[in-house]
Amino acid sequence: MRKSERPCSIPESLLWTCSYQFGQALVLLAFFYLLVFAGYGFDWPSQDVILQLAMDLNLDRSFLLIGVTSLGALFVVVPLIRLRLGPRFRESIGWRTPRHEEVIFALATVIPIAVLGDLIYELSGSFLQAGITQRLSSQTLQTSSLEYLQSTLHGVPYPILVVALALGPAVGEELIFRGVIGRGLVHRHGVWTGSVMTAFLFAIAHVSPSHAISTLPIAFLLQFLYLKTGTIWIPIFVHFCNNLVAVSMMRYEFVPDINISPFAAIGFLSYLIVILVAFESRRRNWNVSQDFV
Repeated sequence: MRKSERPCSIPESLLWTCSYQFGQALVLLAFFYLLVFAGYGFDWPSQDVILQLAMDLNLDRSFLLIGVTSLGALFVVVPLIRLRLGPRFRESIGWRTPRHEEVIFALATVIPIAVLGDLIYELSGSFLQAGITQRLSSQTLQTSSLEYLQSTLHGVPYPILVVALALGPAVGEELIFRGVIGRGLVHRHGVWTGSVMTAFLFAIAHVSPSHAISTLPIAFLLQFLYLKTGTIWIPIFVHFCNNLVAVSMMRYEFVPDINISPFAAIGFLSYLIVILVAFESRRRNWNVSQDFV
């Protein structure tokens, strides 16, 4: 971290946590206003007509809302990061090309962290829903949510899904949570405390309690990989691959057929620990004591 750069504080980190959603909201408003303008020009319709237009276009079930806002938010977030970190922001966040060894280690973590995240999501969802409604109703709600997501993605070309739902969020969220928040909190509070804070803010950004809890493992993993390698591209790569697995399973409706046994979960966890221990035994490429503290 350059001496001229002020580290990110906790209040500022909270604002950055909301920045990606804020960018999506701005893009959503701009996109909808462009739709209305394309249909009515300068003769602006009444509010009832606008609402009817949204219903006629099925925007509440359209992939456009998800895809356009996910990608469009980058055009809001990246300039904000450039403004915050200065003209040399790429150097600050670690823009270098990853080494082949780093990519191989990172790739080896994708499947186990995805499996563990999915298992935690299922367990936390069952636990949280049990306190609100009966088990039968919970399963119905979960199935309805799954069917809704699958209907939204149905018919959308797979490459578009990959770019909009896997690549866009991976780039935007990692630039924010690793490049800005993670660096700043580690600089102010140390590696352990700063990393824990960053992981919890990353989880909070995913709003849904079950989703937030299930993202904690990958949040810690991404922070570890960033501190270990010193390049932003490794956490972006792992985040993208994790999103890619989720998008592929949703797109081709693999989710209902997958059941993870406790023994399989223990096996994946053990495998992940071995990979991380082997990765940790490497010489650290980014000197944390000099670059963060």
